[in-house]
Amino acid sequence: MLQKQKKINKALILFLFLILLISGIYFISNKYKKESIYKDNIKVINTLSQVLDISTVKYNYSNIVEIKKDKSISNIKIPFTEKSFIIKYNGIINGGVKPEDIEVVSNTGDEILIEIKKCQILDHYIDDENIYVYDIKNSIFNKLDIQEALDEISNCKKEYEEKIISEGFMEEIQKNTKISIENILKGIGYKEVVINFK
Repeated sequence: MLQKQKKINKALILFLFLILLISGIYFISNKYKKESIYKDNIKVINTLSQVLDISTVKYNYSNIVEIKKDKSISNIKIPFTEKSFIIKYNGIINGGVKPEDIEVVSNTGDEILIEIKKCQILDHYIDDENIYVYDIKNSIFNKLDIQEALDEISNCKKEYEEKIISEGFMEEIQKNTKISIENILKGIGYKEVVINFK
């Protein structure tokens, strides 16, 4: 009976020792794994680079431009050279953050502080399959060519960018970028994520 109890005690001690050993190995490996993944700023930036493509803000718009031109010499209009036309086109403006504008200021594995230098317009292109030219008034000596219409659209692009920036486009980019980065970093294990914009 006593021998049986000693065998049970030895088995119990061995069992507890194995549980402690397995728990210790699990705890140490998880801690090492967490540090090696989450404390590596390069891995964090690489992860965020993939997210930034998703978090770009797309702004679709339609615009109508009216152009009136004539030829003149020393501010004197030459007769029969007046022309006018109206262009309707669609454009897409993409705004966001470039990976090189992101800096990890501090990273403990549980808490991370990120600084973003700037939000910007990344791309602005015109849907060239949907450009319409209306109400063309040509003169005998001053014909409209396609390149002229495209040049006018190109001139309007900068004006349109300034318009949407004044309406809060950059603030919308900041908001979307912040939400996306917070979600991805909390999803991989960070408890505290602080994002500052310069």
